[in-house]
Amino acid sequence: MDPLERTQAATPALSSNPAGEVAKDRYNLEAELRSRIKQQEALAQLGERALAEPDLDRLLNDAASTVAIALSADFVKILELLPGTGELLLRAGFGWKSGFVGAVIATAGPGSYARFTLDSRLPAITADFAAETRFAVDAYLREHECVSGMNVAIAGRDDRYYGILGVCSKSLRQFAPQETAFLAAAANLLAGAIARRQLEQRHELMIRDMRHRSGNLFSQLLALFSQTARNSKSIPDLSNKYRARVLALANAERLVTESGGRSIPLTDLLNVLLGPYLERVSFDGPDVELEPDPVFNLSSALQELADNAVKHGSLSRAKGRLDLNWTLTRMERGMTLVLDWVERNGPAARRPRRLGFGSRLIALVIERQLNGEVKRTFARGGLSVHIVVPLTHERWPTTPGGAETGSQTA
Repeated sequence: MDPLERTQAATPALSSNPAGEVAKDRYNLEAELRSRIKQQEALAQLGERALAEPDLDRLLNDAASTVAIALSADFVKILELLPGTGELLLRAGFGWKSGFVGAVIATAGPGSYARFTLDSRLPAITADFAAETRFAVDAYLREHECVSGMNVAIAGRDDRYYGILGVCSKSLRQFAPQETAFLAAAANLLAGAIARRQLEQRHELMIRDMRHRSGNLFSQLLALFSQTARNSKSIPDLSNKYRARVLALANAERLVTESGGRSIPLTDLLNVLLGPYLERVSFDGPDVELEPDPVFNLSSALQELADNAVKHGSLSRAKGRLDLNWTLTRMERGMTLVLDWVERNGPAARRPRRLGFGSRLIALVIERQLNGEVKRTFARGGLSVHIVVPLTHERWPTTPGGAETGSQTA
């Protein structure tokens, strides 16, 4: 066969190749359309459940299963960012080993996968965890032999985050743009559902709190007056002491009222109570937000310490200083605020023969009302007070009755 015949014989094979490519492209396009339709239907169903399902834990577990099916993922995680700690609780999930759902499995500390996700504000996509250099790969991912993964943040209010929604696979995978968009849309639906349930719970708590607080406030004012009068030497002395204590309650109540029942930063409370002396006061501690009850009670105790420091302690002298240091510690009772009130360059602190009303008030609100602890140290440089207070952070809403449920699908 001469060259011309060989060329003609080869022509039909060459002309059939474009047809094959067209058929392949059409198949891929149809598969992509089917996948997108499947994902849109999943989002629509998830949106309906988000509006109708009163049990958030059930919704979260349904969402984890829905995402797993829609994206053909081996693992799905819905992580709750615990306030003030940076720890991540696996609130709901799909595919994880027994005992993982409902447990703290990671942190959002510097260099972590979670911190990278939250700081980027965009989906964090990893084709191969073994080759990842942008962050440290969490132990739970290695334990489950995860190879590829994708995370998106669950946005909260005030530029904060509720947590993270993520998927992982046991094999190398390139996540398509529509898959990334689907995961982001699912995270937005969950953010809306969490916010709505938090608002409902907050309104219920505010109503109960107003009823409780209105009764307690009057009884507390009467008790304050009675005890202050008993320990006052004259009418002006009574007036000054009682005015200061009522003012402390009023300032705390204003903080609670203006917050709308939301949690309040500890530094806001300290700035209100120690405003006139801030140039001589130092703060050192992590961001901590307090619920209304701890704010209201803790303010009374700190106001008594401030009054004592101004009249008899370090703030009664020009060179006196006050250091406030606090940390967050996880104890059996949950997250706990540990606060140290340290007076320096003041008169020597002497242990009193008997506790005055201020000391008894501090013990009352810290130990009885807040179930905490108070320890005083009387030193040559001034008084030191060690305060331990269990915290009740605003968490994702729980089921009625307060029990958190967490099932997983293997």
